[in-house]
This record gives sequence, C-alpha cells and structure tokens, in this order.
Amino acid sequence: MRLLTYLFLALILSTTIQAQEKTSLIPKVMTMETQEGFFTINSDTKVISNTDALPIANLLTENFGLDQTFDPNIENLISFQNAPFFENEAYSISITEERVIIKAGSGAGHFYAFQTLLQLITADQKLPLSYIEDKPRLAYRGLMLDVSRHFMPKEFVKKLIDVMAFYKLNTLHWHLTDDQGWRIEIKQYPKLTEVGSVRSESMIGHYSDEKYDGKPYGGFYTQDDIKEIVAYAETKFVTIIPEIEMPGHAVAALSSYPELGCSGGPYKVRSEWGVATDVFCPYEETFTFLENVLSEVMALFPSKYIHIGGDECPKDSWKASEFCQNLIKEKDLGDEHGLQSYFITRIDEFVSSKGKKIIGWDEILEGGLSPNATVMSWRGVAGGIEAAKQGHDVIMTPNSHLYLDYYQGNPDSEPLAIGGFLPLDKTYSFDPIPSELTEEEGKFIVGVQGNLWTEYVTTTEQAEYMYFPRALAVAEVGWTTDRTKNYSNFAERVQSQFKNLKKFNINYSQSMYSITMDLLSGEKGKVKVALNSPIPSAEIRFNTDGTAPTLTSPVYTNKGIEISKNAEIKARLFQDDEPLGHVFSQSIIINKITGSDYKSEFKPTKYKGGSSNALTNGIKGSVNRLEEWVGINGENLNVVFELDGKTKFSKISLSFLHAPSSWIMLPKSVTISGSKDGINYQKLGEFSIDQELNPESRLENVSLKIKGKKLKKLKIEATNFGPLPANHPGKGSPSWLFVDEIEVE
Repeated sequence: MRLLTYLFLALILSTTIQAQEKTSLIPKVMTMETQEGFFTINSDTKVISNTDALPIANLLTENFGLDQTFDPNIENLISFQNAPFFENEAYSISITEERVIIKAGSGAGHFYAFQTLLQLITADQKLPLSYIEDKPRLAYRGLMLDVSRHFMPKEFVKKLIDVMAFYKLNTLHWHLTDDQGWRIEIKQYPKLTEVGSVRSESMIGHYSDEKYDGKPYGGFYTQDDIKEIVAYAETKFVTIIPEIEMPGHAVAALSSYPELGCSGGPYKVRSEWGVATDVFCPYEETFTFLENVLSEVMALFPSKYIHIGGDECPKDSWKASEFCQNLIKEKDLGDEHGLQSYFITRIDEFVSSKGKKIIGWDEILEGGLSPNATVMSWRGVAGGIEAAKQGHDVIMTPNSHLYLDYYQGNPDSEPLAIGGFLPLDKTYSFDPIPSELTEEEGKFIVGVQGNLWTEYVTTTEQAEYMYFPRALAVAEVGWTTDRTKNYSNFAERVQSQFKNLKKFNINYSQSMYSITMDLLSGEKGKVKVALNSPIPSAEIRFNTDGTAPTLTSPVYTNKGIEISKNAEIKARLFQDDEPLGHVFSQSIIINKITGSDYKSEFKPTKYKGGSSNALTNGIKGSVNRLEEWVGINGENLNVVFELDGKTKFSKISLSFLHAPSSWIMLPKSVTISGSKDGINYQKLGEFSIDQELNPESRLENVSLKIKGKKLKKLKIEATNFGPLPANHPGKGSPSWLFVDEIEVE
C-alpha cells in the first residue's frame, strides 16, 4: 500500500513538472496539473468575487470587458473565493471548461492568481484546463533602484512597479539619498533639495578615466510625487521601502547643512563616484536633524521598514574629531566601529518608537548589531549568515549574484558598466538560504533582492536593459522552491516572456544569448577551445577567419575547435534559422609557447585567468575583463618555462594592466632571463616602467628582441609596485599586479 502511495505521489510530481515545462510561467508555480482543453473568455463570461478580491475582479473585468454577477451557480464564470486558511500571498486556481475558480486568503493572493492568469492566457483568450496551487518561498522579493546617482522620473518608477508586480516581486527598495544627490523633498529642511539635489557635473566614461561633462545635474521627488507613487504601488501589492543614507554617503546632506559634519565644511555635492570620507558627525543636532527627516519620510511611506544605509562609512573624520574621540570615551564605545554601532542604535531606537523597523547594509554588524535591525547582506552572504545566527532577519542581496549593475555579457558588446560579470544563469543559480544555517536559522532569511546602482546607468532605457531579464531570475529565486529550479527550462521560459516585456515596452537585454568560451586543452603551439551555448535548443555557428557567421557557417560540435595558427573566432546562436543575440568574437594568438605549462612562485589569488595555463592560453587580457588576467596581490611575478633547448627565439613579449582605481599598478621593473643548461641563468633584458599615477586604465606591453637564442628554461620576473602611494585612496595597502599573455616568437 505504501509503495502504491509513493508511486501515486511520484506520478503527480512528474505530471506537475511536465505541465510546468509546457508553460512559460515566471516565476514557476509550486504545483500544476493540466488536462487537454480550454476555458474560453468571451463576451458572455461573468465575474463574481468576495470583498477582499473585489479590486482584483475589477481589474479582470476592465482588462477583458466583462460584467460581474452575483449568481455563483452559472456557467462560463470566473469566481474569486475567500480561503482564510491560505497563507498570505498563496492562492489556487482551478480551470475547467465551465468555470475558473480562484481561491486565496488575502488580496495579495488573489492579485498573484490574476497575474498567473495573465501569463497563461492565449492570444485568443483561452486558458488551459489546469489546477494550480502556489505560494512564495520568501516573504520579501525585491528590486533596488538607486536614483541618487542618476534620477529616474516618476513615470518610470510606476512602469517598473507594473513589471515587478507581473512577476510577483513585492518590494521596491528606493535609494533616495547619497553623496551625489538628495532626491526627496523634506519640508522642514528645504536646502536638502535646493542645494543637495544638484551636483555641478557628472563623471563620464569609467571612474578610472576621471573625466567630467561640466553640466549641472539634478532632480528630486516632491512629497506629492512620493504619495502618488506609493499609492500606485499599493494597488499592485508592491511595498516601497525608502533609504535615507547614514552615517556615511551623506555629502549631499552636508553640502546643504554643513554644521552636521565634523569639520563644518564647506562641502560640495559630490560629482565623482565612489566613497567620500565626509560623514555625519554624531552631534545631538545631527540626531535631531535625522529624526526630523525620518519623521517626514515615515509619514510618506507606510512600509514597516525604513532603510538607513549604514554602509561604507569611513572613520577618518571621526578619528580626527575631538568631539568624536571624547564621545567614544564618554560612552565607553571602544573605537570608531563602536561609535558607528552607537549611531545606528540611536536611530534604531527612534524608528522603533514610531512602530517601524530599520534595515541596514551588512556593515551595521560592525561594532555590534542594533537589537531590532534587519540586515541586508551585500558583501557576499557572510554578513547574512552571521546576522541569522544572531537571530536577526536577513535579506540576501550579495554582489556576487544580485548586483544588476554588473556586466551581463561580453563587455565589448555591452553598455559601459561598473565592472564585474553577472550573466542571467549566475543570478538564477543563487540560493538565498545558505547551507551553513540550520533549519531554524534559515527561517531568518526573509527575502532576496536585486540591486541596480546607477553610476553608469544614465537613462531609463539603460535601467530597463540592466534589470531585465535578470529581474525575472530574482523573481523566481525568491518565489520558487529550489527543488524545481532548472536553468535550461528557465531560459526557455524567459524567451517566451520576451513578448510580455515587449507589451510593457521594456528595453530588455538579449545578453542571455551570449556565447562563452573555455580552454579545453593546450600543448606547445596550439590550443583547443570549447564554445558554450546558453540555450540548449539553439545551435552555434562559427568561423575562425574573423567573418561573422551565417546559416552556411559550420555548426559547432562538442568536439571543440583546435587552433594552431592565429585566428579570430566569431560565433553566434541560431534558432529556427534565425540569429539570436550578439556575435561572439575572440582572437587567439599562437606562438612558440602557446599552450605550454609553467611554474610560478607567487601565492594564487581569485584572479587565475580562467585556466591553469592562463599566461599561455592564446587569449590576451583587456581593460574591461579582469577575469582574463592573472592577478598577484603584494607579491612579485616569477614564472619559469621548461623549453626544449632546440627552438630558436627572437622576441619575448608580455602585457600588464594599469588600473589604479582598482588598486592595480604596473610593476616597477621586468627582468627576463634564460638558461641554456637548465641550471644557470643569463639576464636577457631588464626594463623599468614609468610609475606616474595616471588614473586612466590602460595596457602596458613589454617586449624584448634577442638574437636566435636556444634555451632550456625561460624565467620572467616583475617587481610589484609595493604599497599604494600617499595620493591614492588606498594608501599603504598592498597593490595588485596583473599580468597576461606571454608570447615567444
């Protein structure tokens, strides 16, 4: 009998999985069983609802031009019914040929059932016969929008809310203040918008270029704007959480009211990106100011949460302040980290007294966590794990998986971004509940969130491009249980959802079609590479002569591509004879040591160049792609190649990366030595490199011509720059040395 029960349950699970794979629903529902046939919505279809579902029923009637009824017994009926035993946001849908019955215990549940119907319905207004039970994995499923760096108009914020609601994302975290602009009207402090909302100019290009446009930039939301957006979000069951940054990221506020800073100013709204050392000073006047600001903010936002930032707060001004040092002694705070904890705790007590709770970035753990705080873990998941173990609620938003301002495809074919690499599949792979937590500790992980910082996002179109479709992955990660996650199936469903994103007029990215390349093997003078398709059902066509692939180009097979002479691989996905996404392009440079192994005498870091022989894999690093470089932290480069002693060499070349804003410095010198007997070395050449602290990122190519040398060993050494100089923000810290492709001709 037990065996028959297990077989029955397995059959239901199998049917559920097969049914869901036939639909394009995002996020995937918990269970779904289907039958052949349809319920058709036509002019005779009627709608009936209980009180909780009436607003949702009204949406349905408005969308499809239907009438409501009070008769629950008629056919051709869509019925919203109350199910008080259902969890919040949970719902069920039963679709037969005669009627659609929706059950939920809350307005949110009815609303999400309606969103599911909108995704299920066909162009001719048919719903597949099915039974669905669904509820979210996590209560908090959010996106963050930074409007301080670049302001986004209220029409865009509403549009974003529309799309979020469609995919069952229920929280918009609104980053309203920072060093580069104050974006919310505070009536008691008008200078916050009169002065703090405008910067004199903005950075253009990458931060490391240190270039500016010379144009004033500003914008803010009036309190009426805020009320309008919040009220609109409520109709979509989206909660808006405002963020008012403190004690750091406060230069826009300090430029308006300089008496709140330790030095007294003058301060200027920051034009450059990055972290400022000027922060709020913990005077009583500062706390009065912040309490007054937060009082106006809390009156505008009904959310139970207020985000107070708490991240990236340099302690320089506090260390130099006699007031701060005396306060540390008076309150027995230990040090500046204790002072930050004191600051956050004061704000927490005030917010709690108003019936609200604070959220802070994971730096609020430093010096001790305030009793009622919720932690937003962004520097990986470690902060979230620590907070959960202490019994605090946690929202997971690690930059490794959920920073949507990172590149999502090859930087050479993407809009300028801050850096990093976060393709759709990596976002989708994230599990918000770490295995390090017990079942009880895991319950403190209440949510997940994708963040869009806008230093490099200047328009609403670009914001849409960075959000979508990765926001769909965030939605499914937060809603759907892990056991049903499958990226290949998800990718197919995303493609089907593009039609819905078009209906919302979303400028979505197609970077999910980006082909990637791996090194399969390397031996002297040649390499073998593999091309990877992100869409299993699509085929890759490629050329190695630098021409763009067409339908007549070779189809890539899993056997790989062997390259024995210089080549430029270009590849593209094709599905149903139509091209998808961008053309992939990669140059392969073959020389006499390409594919060779080597020995190194430095401590490996996370920057390994993507393969065990990254320095000879035929792929040269570029300014935008750090993953292709071998990175050495605080140590010298020392690599030795075993050669055959017979082949003549006439030139040796290698490249270094200069990117001071990323703490990557050129070496002081490079020495190249050779050994004919494999024991004794002779110096072949030595170079000193200009150490001017030019902020612009660039490549430095070093080469040495020699006369027909035959060697058994080749040694290449480079002396690390050493500690970062006094005029660098990271002064005194060890610098990075980034080296790539070593070529021998």
